[in-house]
Amino acid sequence: MGHPAAGVSSPPRPIFKTIQQLPRSDVSSTLEELRTLERKSFAANEVFHLDDKVVKQRNLEILVGFNHLSTGSRVVAYAVSVTSNRRLLLHKVCVSPECRRRRIGYLLMETLIGNAKRRFCRGIDLWADEANHAAKGLYLQHGFNVQETVQDYYSPGRNGVKMTLDLIE
Repeated sequence: MGHPAAGVSSPPRPIFKTIQQLPRSDVSSTLEELRTLERKSFAANEVFHLDDKVVKQRNLEILVGFNHLSTGSRVVAYAVSVTSNRRLLLHKVCVSPECRRRRIGYLLMETLIGNAKRRFCRGIDLWADEANHAAKGLYLQHGFNVQETVQDYYSPGRNGVKMTLDLIE
């Protein structure tokens, strides 16, 4: 990758934490920010219910990217995943619309993959909308491979692509 042009600063790197790592006093406000971002970013039928009960699920992890310099919303990205049988199912990845194309999604995935390796996951599985080229490109950058395409996976005319990343060589 090239170096930024002289005089151009790159955006600050987000701070990534799981929802369980947050001080208890910050969980409710963070969940509210996640719900707001979720409603902005996804169709109503694709909204994930982020509440206090979700936080208590032992095999579910919500990785949140925070912009500590922000004066508005502090949440810039998040990923929701479930671990089962030493495989991580990446349920959702979201980057705030105003923060896209700033490598935040790349850093989020890098952190998520590192966390999965530390937890001795054998691999990561996900489904992506076939038409979402940005998401598929992000996953391919991190070494994911396309396993199959399922017609009408999301809804009529919206195909799903199953992608996997093996973490054990």
